[in-house]
Amino acid sequence: MNYCILVFLGLFILPLRAQSLKDTINSLAVEKKLHLKSLVVGRYATSLEDDIDFEGYHFSEEAEEEQEIVTNSFQMEYVRFATSFQINDRISSSILLNLANFNQESVAKKVLENAYVQYKASNYLNIRLGQFRPYFGLEDLHPFQLNNSYRWSNQYFLFGQNAWQSFQIGAAVYGDLAPENIPLKYYFTVYNGNNKNQRQDDDNHKNYSLRFEYLPLPIVQVGTNAAVTRRFGQQARAYGTDLKIKYPIHPTWEIDAHMEYKRGTNFLAYQEALDVGSINRYFPLKKAYMEGVYSLIRVKKYIHHPYLKVVEFSIRQEYLESNSLVYGDILRSHIPMLSLVLAGDYDAKVSLVAVFDDYQTNVADTSQYDSTRALIQFQVAF
Repeated sequence: MNYCILVFLGLFILPLRAQSLKDTINSLAVEKKLHLKSLVVGRYATSLEDDIDFEGYHFSEEAEEEQEIVTNSFQMEYVRFATSFQINDRISSSILLNLANFNQESVAKKVLENAYVQYKASNYLNIRLGQFRPYFGLEDLHPFQLNNSYRWSNQYFLFGQNAWQSFQIGAAVYGDLAPENIPLKYYFTVYNGNNKNQRQDDDNHKNYSLRFEYLPLPIVQVGTNAAVTRRFGQQARAYGTDLKIKYPIHPTWEIDAHMEYKRGTNFLAYQEALDVGSINRYFPLKKAYMEGVYSLIRVKKYIHHPYLKVVEFSIRQEYLESNSLVYGDILRSHIPMLSLVLAGDYDAKVSLVAVFDDYQTNVADTSQYDSTRALIQFQVAF
């Protein structure tokens, strides 16, 4: 009889203990969280010259006879939808889509931008796996560039086309040593170097990218980058340095500046030269390079009105030599911009933009031609 009672109590108490242990484990875990964000950016663009279209493409008189020049247009630049999943206090995941790219004929390799899993061991050690920007330069670290100018720099687009920047598939290790009173951040990335949304790498060589950020003062950040890979049977590299300063000159006034220099191998220019036969496969890859520098200065006046938060003026100036194998392709851009921030921290912004492009040599019926354009751009982030 006593034995039966013990068995009965065991069958009754053990599930309660197991349930209690499960509740304890759950109570120690961080509650799962889902965050949704979106960004909508549109603009009206117009050319201020009759033989240049709204995107800066030149048309000669012969080309004008065959095709009408579209000198103004409404555009949707970004319709981004981002999700982030917090599994626990260490594991998270993120997905970023640009739905504006659905208006293109082929979207297979364009819509998905971010798709990664992240593990945070500590402030000093974080691991990221998947598709993301590989931490090479200032612009790869911005959550979205439009808080700085109306679009990414020409330098960023060119380095992205050559798979040094922009969205890539790989792995990264990064961390912040500030908790140890060392004003240094580091980022190390290994990635395929084939640009985004590729099913697999097309060779056995990977891109290796290393970035350091040093903060000697709370208002100053100095960054340096280096990346290497191997292509066409030769060594390839890219490197750069950047400076960021943010200085509050008054409780309601703030000025900041970004300056960045980069140089790197231009694989597309090298491949094009091979295809047309202007070089052979023994031509040194290091002679096919791109090089550029830009500065962005921004002045902000805080208004603190319910429907107007900030009035901002910025100007970005850029020098870019896109292809060392050809003559006359150097571009000098000047982009002044006046913005009204209507809500939050760039949650709603309207901007007036002027774009002055000045090429060393004009090439008819191409985008390598001097142009002047104006834009009205809006963005809403929520």
